[in-house]
Amino acid sequence: MPSSEKPEPEPPAPSDEAPSASASAPPEADLTAPDGYAEALSTMWGLAPVPCTQHEQQLIDLDDGTSRTEDEDNGAVQEPGGAELLYWPDTCTGLGDYQLRALPNTRVGLLRADAPKSFDSCRAAAGTGFGALALSERNDREDRGFVEGAALCSVTDKGAVAMAVIEHIAGDAVDDISVSGPLHVWAAAP
Repeated sequence: MPSSEKPEPEPPAPSDEAPSASASAPPEADLTAPDGYAEALSTMWGLAPVPCTQHEQQLIDLDDGTSRTEDEDNGAVQEPGGAELLYWPDTCTGLGDYQLRALPNTRVGLLRADAPKSFDSCRAAAGTGFGALALSERNDREDRGFVEGAALCSVTDKGAVAMAVIEHIAGDAVDDISVSGPLHVWAAAP
């Protein structure tokens, strides 16, 4: 090699400091819309109990993440109004006693934390059913897979596929549990 030419620099060695995803981080959601559905709209959803002495229960509509309250009636719903989920105080004993369940005649199921977060996996999970769950019972939540990184999935009354990701769970056995996270909704194309 002539002395005027400089050797090409060697590519940098791979760094051990490269960013990596946490082992406990849930997989990213694939929000690709299939034929017949609009691009996914993203918003937030949540469960926020009031003191049971206020005798209210919360209804959650997964078409848009809105929630509303009505008078509590031992888990009976007076007017579902398109809601898919009900969060109500079961016994009002002073301990965390709120229950979460899918409303009758809805398609709601749980997509486990390690499952791919996509339209197809969510639509499939929606058909699995979601019975009453005492959210203050951590072992029951974990046994059923209601953990951070999982998602509640529904085919809504409007024909949309909704994926309510469980990003944050707060509270313990003596508190009523709050849950929140992103909501992704694929509306059926007109």
